[in-house]
Amino acid sequence: MKKENLEEFLNRMTDREIAFFFTYRQTEFMPESQEKVRTELKKRNLGNLQVMDLINQKVKISLDNCPRCQSSDFMQIKDTDLRSYGYGGYEVEINSRKCRICGYNAQKDKSLNWKVRLNKFLGKYNWTKLK
Repeated sequence: MKKENLEEFLNRMTDREIAFFFTYRQTEFMPESQEKVRTELKKRNLGNLQVMDLINQKVKISLDNCPRCQSSDFMQIKDTDLRSYGYGGYEVEINSRKCRICGYNAQKDKSLNWKVRLNKFLGKYNWTKLK
């Protein structure tokens, strides 16, 4: 699978997605990459006020999308957990989804609202398998 470079990733984002990306994820990147994100914002004529307007926009919420930014672009995160009992134990693999746009992981991060808390309790944001 070919790795996607930052310019390609930024070009295929909507204005709303790039606003969330800039707000929540820019500090994770090196200064050169941060400058590429700022350049893309300038190219799209998005200033700080427009970015904040896009983030504060109310959109229809879908369970399959990110609870924070409503993007459907996720990467899979794998963690392992040791389940022990009596004299033995076993490892399980816990998979969860992290949003590539805003970095939100509904399984690990603080719940945004009661709907996210309920779906987290019901196990809709992660799945477990025996390792």
